[in-house]
Amino acid sequence: MPYKYCIRLLIIVITTSIFFSCASTSQPNPGEAGTDPMDTIAFPFPDTTAFAVINKTDSILGNSLRFGEVDIFPEAALESKTGIYNKANNYTGQTLNLNFSFLAPANDTLKKRPFVLFVHEGAFLYGTLDNEMGKAKYFAQKGYATAAINYRLGFNGGSESNICGSTKQELIRTVYRAVQDTYAALFYFTSNAETLGIDVSQIFLAGSSAGNITISSLAYMKESDFEVLDPGIIKLLGALDPHQTAKRFKLRALLTSLGYGLLKGSSFSAATAKPTIFFQRTGDNVLPYENGSLFFCTSYPMISGAKTTSDQLVTFKIPFELNYEVETGHVLSFPETYISKRYALFIKRFWKKDYRQIISEKYTVISDKKIN
Repeated sequence: MPYKYCIRLLIIVITTSIFFSCASTSQPNPGEAGTDPMDTIAFPFPDTTAFAVINKTDSILGNSLRFGEVDIFPEAALESKTGIYNKANNYTGQTLNLNFSFLAPANDTLKKRPFVLFVHEGAFLYGTLDNEMGKAKYFAQKGYATAAINYRLGFNGGSESNICGSTKQELIRTVYRAVQDTYAALFYFTSNAETLGIDVSQIFLAGSSAGNITISSLAYMKESDFEVLDPGIIKLLGALDPHQTAKRFKLRALLTSLGYGLLKGSSFSAATAKPTIFFQRTGDNVLPYENGSLFFCTSYPMISGAKTTSDQLVTFKIPFELNYEVETGHVLSFPETYISKRYALFIKRFWKKDYRQIISEKYTVISDKKIN
């Protein structure tokens, strides 16, 4: 009898080891034949190890009455929470409390909701999370869990009246700090996913202007990329993602408006590219629509805008939606409600595996190609 029990125990151990080994195996690169462009990484976090589960969840979310154009919850049915997600030193060495505002349906029957984190604009010099709460409320009323964060602002030599008064090195460091803070916020929300009702397999990052540079840098840049741009930055500012937060969630897509900015030297490739929706003017005078220096300051880092990045997504066969205006200036004429609506419809489409590359001039679709 003891011999039989030992055999049974050995079978259980071997079976369990095989399951977890398979669960943590990386998936094929998007764009390769027969692969799902959404499934790019695997990670050992509850409810996210099995891609079959994610695909099933996508189908359920895509066909749900929630998450689309209709407000499922009135504003009075939402609950809000505020707090501090981290403390960190700014560029002068001053310790700051970094706060958040969380918004989601109260008493929700859906215990794990897709989560959208909003990162505000302001040239890394000004702005607050309040600027993103209109879009956050829009998504919360659709059934999402949402939050907006404040992050460390400011850099030596830069001011609202003299944005170009600093150096490339200082700008790289301020982007690095903003990415650190966004990782810290994601660590907070994933650590409290159960109590906040967040599905860590359905995380979306939304940014405006400088917030877009932050979220694209988080999605595509590693410590080694920053180290190339500014040798010694890790020793100076610490680890980019000290809690290895990236292993705790699955980033599904990037939602961007008020321009876009992908730092040159990032690890942007077919293997890492994320579905992205863009809103930018062709004559943007703050963030280049194609390629150029950040804030059009010649001494600052080079970035790629919405047009250049979306062109690359065409090559990578990754879903995107590019909404542009043939106008000069940084501020868009699109209403916030329209931008939020396009965000929601974009998410719905790829949940349904309706993978498309859409280009719209103002409100008119000029190209709509389905990805095979």
